[in-house]
This record gives sequence, C-alpha cells and structure tokens, in this order.
Amino acid sequence: MASGKRRTWRRWARLALVGTCCVPREGGAQVQVRPVEYCGWPGSVEIANAEARLVVVPAIGRIMHYALTEGDNVLWQDADQHGRVLPGGEPIAEDGQYVWTNFGGDKVWTNQQDQFRKINGHSWPPDHWFDGGAHSVQVLPDGVRLTSQVSEYCGARVVRTVRLAPQGSRVTIHQELEKVRPAAKAELEPLEFTLWNVTQIRRPEQVLLPLNPHSAFESGYYAWDQTAVDHFRVEGDVGVFTPDSRSQKVGADTDRWLAAIVDGTVMAEFFDRDATQRYPDGGLSAEAYACADYVELELLSPLKALGVGEAMSFTIGWELKRLPAELSTPEARRQAAVEWL
Repeated sequence: MASGKRRTWRRWARLALVGTCCVPREGGAQVQVRPVEYCGWPGSVEIANAEARLVVVPAIGRIMHYALTEGDNVLWQDADQHGRVLPGGEPIAEDGQYVWTNFGGDKVWTNQQDQFRKINGHSWPPDHWFDGGAHSVQVLPDGVRLTSQVSEYCGARVVRTVRLAPQGSRVTIHQELEKVRPAAKAELEPLEFTLWNVTQIRRPEQVLLPLNPHSAFESGYYAWDQTAVDHFRVEGDVGVFTPDSRSQKVGADTDRWLAAIVDGTVMAEFFDRDATQRYPDGGLSAEAYACADYVELELLSPLKALGVGEAMSFTIGWELKRLPAELSTPEARRQAAVEWL
C-alpha cells in the first residue's frame, strides 16, 4: 500500500467518532453510532438499531451498506474497489482520459448529465468532488453529517445529514447544496443545479414506481430506448421494470416512492415532487438504470439556478421491508410490496 494512501486513510479516520454513541428512546429502542473499518476503509461510521444497519464511508463520500439486521446488504458495491480511494483526491486517468471509479453505494450528483462536459470539461465521469472524493464527517446522536469538498468545477458543495430512526429501518437523508464560489467557467453562471441521488443496488427481481395520472408523457413514463420499453409494463397505476443484463433506463414524472424487490426484500426510496417546478431530463423526478452488475434507483430534485451564497435542499427517505417467504411468485411479491408502499 502506498504511503500516500495510508495518510489519506488516517486523515479521514481522525474525523470519525471515537467510541460509541447510544441514543435511548421510548421503550428502550436506541440508535448506536460507532466508528468501524468497513471493507478496508478506516474512518467509516456504522449507524444501527435493533432492526437495521447502515454504514457511511466518508473516504469516498457515500453510503455503502444498508440492510436489515442479519440481512444482506441491498446496496451494490464493487469488491475490486474495496479499500481504495481516489489517488490524491483526483480521478484516475488512462491514456489521457479520466475514468470512473465506480465504488457502488449511494451518492449525489449536482448537475444534469448532459451538462457534465460544459461544466466539468469532460462528459464522463461525474464530478469527482461528489462522486468518489473524500468528505468530512460530523457524528450525530442518530447518524452523521457528510460534507463534500467544494467542487473546483461548479463551485458548490453538498451537505448530507443521514439519520436512522430508533426503531425500524427508516433512514432520513436531508441534503443541502451550497453555492460557495463561482464556477471554473465563469461565463456559465448562474449554473443550474439538481440534487440527484444515485443509489446502486444489487440486481433486483423488479423495479416499481407509481405513475403520475397527469403525466406529461403519453405513456406515463419515459424510456431511453426500445430495450427499456420491452422490459417495462404498466399494471394499473404502477410501472413495472424487469430489465435483463443489457444497459437500459426508464423514468417518470412521479412522486411518493421508487422501489425495488431484492431477494425478497423491498428497498423503497420516498420523496416529494413539486409539480410547479422544472425537473431534469425533460421533467423526470424518478429514474431507474440497469446494467449487467446492478440497478440504480435515482431521485431528482427540481432544477434551480444558484448564485454564490445561495442554497437548495432535497430530503428523501429509505426503508426496507422483508416480504413473507410464502410469497412464491413475482406477482405476489409485487402486490405485497405495493400494498405496503
């Protein structure tokens, strides 16, 4: 291991909690927050109650583990990247081009993807200050507050406050994007931002999303290509996405929730859509991207132009629900999931 990498780990490990914090609640329920080394990353923070466990990894600025107690992690992660960090905090370059270090887990992007080249100087990978860069961490009685560095591209930082309820699996993630200084390309100001959660999960049996009865899209959803259309169907007021291993993506101008069923467990993300605001990707507030290794659940906030000193926020929730083992068909599991949601 390179000495520079050890120094990076030590620096971020010092920011984590020393010891364990327990927050008692009515009936004896409590949230425990403690420092851990997670998959080779020192300075990680475990947040747990009797029913659920969450692990945040500040060294790469994301949530990497979310599971019911004694259950498997529903988040996808690339085992080949375990313990790695961006060298010197910068993205990896190959043949003069930046490449994406896809650690997995959950993180935030701050701009529409079609704006990456204009703002960041390259169309891919995403802004590494948010996707892969080290974050500082403040430990809270029931969670953590992660703060990104200020992006040299867009001049903004993101603060994410992650809290676990004392009982159950409910996680609340309050996110604030702060415009700290002008963008590197001042002529682009004022920049438009979105808080775009990207949650990579293990390949699910199916992805579910409620459809907007007043959708701007004729079919109630949007598919990027025919492959996605072939793997999406509408059942009542719910869209069902069952992708194969090919790259494909769908989205909708919906609200309330976006969910997936992973090995008999529902992973749900909750949010509100403001119908008076303009959203990225032509008006989409929830999207699901699938490839051979994982599926992304993506929630998008409204677009907002920010000047220096201005901010925007977007709060989402997560929850897990283990379905009864006797539900033996995808249809039965889907019906139970929708009833719960």
